[in-house]
Amino acid sequence: MLKLQNELESGSEAEQEPSKVFDSSSIEAPFETGEPSGDDRDFPGEVKTAWLTFHESTTHEEFIVGLRPQPTDGGVSLEPRAGILLSLAEHARNGNTSVIFIDEINRANVSKVFGQFITLMEPDKRLDTDGDQQQSTVGITFQQLDDGDEVKNPWGDDFTIEFPFHLPQNLYLVASMNSLDRSTAPLDSALARRFDQVSVEPDYTALADHLGTDAVTGVELSPDPQSVSPEKIAIALLWRTNQFLRSVYGDDFQLGPGYVWSVGEADSDTEAIEELAVAWDSRILPKLREVFRSREDQLATLLKADESLNGMNNPYHRDEIPAEWGKVGADGPLQLPDLRNLDTADQRTVLHGLARSD
Repeated sequence: MLKLQNELESGSEAEQEPSKVFDSSSIEAPFETGEPSGDDRDFPGEVKTAWLTFHESTTHEEFIVGLRPQPTDGGVSLEPRAGILLSLAEHARNGNTSVIFIDEINRANVSKVFGQFITLMEPDKRLDTDGDQQQSTVGITFQQLDDGDEVKNPWGDDFTIEFPFHLPQNLYLVASMNSLDRSTAPLDSALARRFDQVSVEPDYTALADHLGTDAVTGVELSPDPQSVSPEKIAIALLWRTNQFLRSVYGDDFQLGPGYVWSVGEADSDTEAIEELAVAWDSRILPKLREVFRSREDQLATLLKADESLNGMNNPYHRDEIPAEWGKVGADGPLQLPDLRNLDTADQRTVLHGLARSD
C-alpha cells in the first residue's frame, strides 16, 4: 500500500513534479501532489491521501466525527472535530480525489467505527462522478452536528457541514488485513462485501528482484550446496515451506517474502547464508512451531527430521525414548537447535537440504 500511496502522490516522473516527496516517517499526514505538467490524469482534481492503522481503540469519533473538549472563558465546551474519513470525503466533494489507506483494518470493531457510512460506501448510494445525486443516493445527518456547523479537520482547517451529507465517488478506501492473526476478528460481512477483495499471494518475483537473482520456485536445486547461491536457497526454502503449509492448512497460511527479505541486504555469500540462518531461526521456525504446535509430526516431516541432509546429520531430530513408551504412541521430543550456532558451511548444507523437495 505504501508503494501505491507513493505513486498517487508523485505520479510518474515524466508527467508530474510533486510538491511534496513521499516521506515514510510522516505517513500519518495527508500528502498533496503538485500540478501535473500533462493533461492526462488518472484521478480528478487534487489527490490527497492519508494512512492510518486500525487498532482496538480506534473509534467512530476518531475516524468519522466526534466532539473534542476546548477551553473557554467559562470553562470547557465541546466542539465538533472531523475524523480522517469525513475530512477527506469533504476534500473529494469539491471535485478532487481522496484515498485512505487503512492497515490492519480488522483489528478494530469495524462496524462500530464505520457506523452508517457502511451504507454510504456502496457506489450507487454515493453522488455520481459529476457530484450530482443519483436515484439511489443516500444522505445522512450526524447527531453531534447541526446543518451549517463549522467543523475542524485533523490538520486545523475548517469546513462547513451541509445536511444531508452525501459521500462522493472520488473517495477511495484501500485496506489490508491478515485473516490469521489471533488477536483479530473476521471482517464484518456487511462491510466486507462493499470492498473488492484481493488475495495477495507471496510474490516470489519481487523477492527475486530484491535478492538480485532469478526466481527458482518449482525448480529442483542442484544437489551440490556450494553451487547454489544463498539467494536461490532462500527463495526455494520459502517456496517449499509454503507448499507444505498450503497442503496442510491452505493458502492463507503461507509466509510472505518479508521473512527472508533481509538476505538481500548482505554484502557477501557468507553474510547472506548467516542472515538466512538468522531469519530461519528467529522468524520462520518460530512461526512454524506456532502453526504446528499440536501437530509436531507434521513439523518433523517438513524439517526432514532424522534424515540425512546432503550427507550431513540433520540437526533437527527426535530424541530416543524407551521402547515401551513407543508402544503407547509416544514419540521422542523433537529437537530444534539454532542453525546460527553452526559454522557457515554447515548452515548452507542444512538450509540447502531443507529447501530441496526430494
